Amino acid sequence: MKTIALIIIILLFLTNPSFSSSQNNFKKDQLLCSKLLWGFEFISSNRVKVFETDLNKQTKTTEYFYNTDIDLDYINIFKSENTIRNRIYSIELNTLRVDVWTMTGGGYTTREMFPKGICEFKSDIDILSYIESLKLNK
Repeated sequence: MKTIALIIIILLFLTNPSFSSSQNNFKKDQLLCSKLLWGFEFISSNRVKVFETDLNKQTKTTEYFYNTDIDLDYINIFKSENTIRNRIYSIELNTLRVDVWTMTGGGYTTREMFPKGICEFKSDIDILSYIESLKLNK
């Protein structure tokens, strides 16, 4: 009985999205937020393409830097490499919630941009083409 419980715990740990964060490298991973026509394509161990669609359904692609915070299970996305003040987005790995970093009266802080359940990891898709096809169907 203890062996079965141990196997279940190990399987749960291995299938948890935060397990992949321990590798600190999301190269070739893709995060798609299809309801909002957004996507993140991790193109190297420290670069990410962000596909942003505005309210007019215009999509732009921008390359940013990223790193992972293993202790907090976050991917942090920056305008320039390793510059905290240039942080743009953070992705919480357990829920895939996306936060945007903004300057407020109280300082530099996050606001929830996409709640959990909106984004999901995908593999082997062309994110831009996929977003464009979703626009045609909406």
